[in-house]
Amino acid sequence: MAGLSIRDARKSFGATEVLKGVSIDVADGEFTVIVGPSGCGKSTLLRAVAGLEELTGGSIVIGDRDVTSLPPSERGIAMVFQSYALYPHLTVRENMAFGLKIAKAAKAEIDDAVQRAAEILNIEALLDRKPAALSGGQRQRVAIGRAIVRQPQIFLFDEPLSNLDADLRVRMRYEFASLHRQLGTTTLYVTHDQVEAMTLADRIIVLRDGRIEQVGTPRELYARPANIFVAQFLGTPRMNILPATIAADGRAALEDGRSIALPPLAAALTAGTPLSIGIRPEDIAIGDAPDALPFTIRFIERLGGLATLHLGGREGDEPIACQLRDDGSLDEGDEVFASLPPARLHLFGADGQALGTVGE
Repeated sequence: MAGLSIRDARKSFGATEVLKGVSIDVADGEFTVIVGPSGCGKSTLLRAVAGLEELTGGSIVIGDRDVTSLPPSERGIAMVFQSYALYPHLTVRENMAFGLKIAKAAKAEIDDAVQRAAEILNIEALLDRKPAALSGGQRQRVAIGRAIVRQPQIFLFDEPLSNLDADLRVRMRYEFASLHRQLGTTTLYVTHDQVEAMTLADRIIVLRDGRIEQVGTPRELYARPANIFVAQFLGTPRMNILPATIAADGRAALEDGRSIALPPLAAALTAGTPLSIGIRPEDIAIGDAPDALPFTIRFIERLGGLATLHLGGREGDEPIACQLRDDGSLDEGDEVFASLPPARLHLFGADGQALGTVGE
């Protein structure tokens, strides 16, 4: 195994710059997830690490080797694609053995490696089948098995679960986590699905428009987002953002004229300064309490034991989402009181960057 270091990675396609100076360090044995919206450059970055795209500038180091100019076969990586990329005319056993055969490994070594990978992935019974006879989840296991037999220094995964149905994605997430605990191989995993990122990663790298927005553990990014983009990208339902201005009494005035208490800011702002107030749906409390504000329930999404209330204040304003246990007592059109606890608020400046609060 080995760590990965990417320095000032840049990639342009003609006049379009896709990667704009990305620098990443992945520790030996770490499971790092790159997450971001479609077109942000995450797959391009992964392909550059694999050697499938040539960087316009920057460097890639795996372990103690600069691999920036090396072909894919000499980088010590194994990549699993979204499309599985299995050879349809070969059996599962032959697909998994293909890379080692090309490398002219001994037959006994190949057989041992394939058998070990099949046992790890619980696909021994599939070894003599061809891909057409496999389900999507089974094909994905075969693609992973083909990567395992090569015993790479680094695993690269490019949206490997996006072709699977929702239930199978949940089960495969568990299998990816279990596989990493078992093998401990350094892993760089690309996805646009924030649930995959939050459940699988040791660390998450949030990418937007070819630049890194924030790096940290899932909990760090969820609890202390660096800006509004990260705050709303991670979390379902996404964080509510309320435009406001600083008042003179340690409070903020919302656009509808109502005010709420703020946590103490690390650096005081003058009255009238615009800011955005963020609060996650699960942090809003329903019930009559001091400082609670009246809202009308415009819409309810019921999800088994949970309900997401979409609360409207002034007519024409964007509703805010509140998530709570669903006991069936609330209906659309009901008037409710909602509290926004100061300790649960996230504050952002006019530039969208997080504002520090006392104690952070």
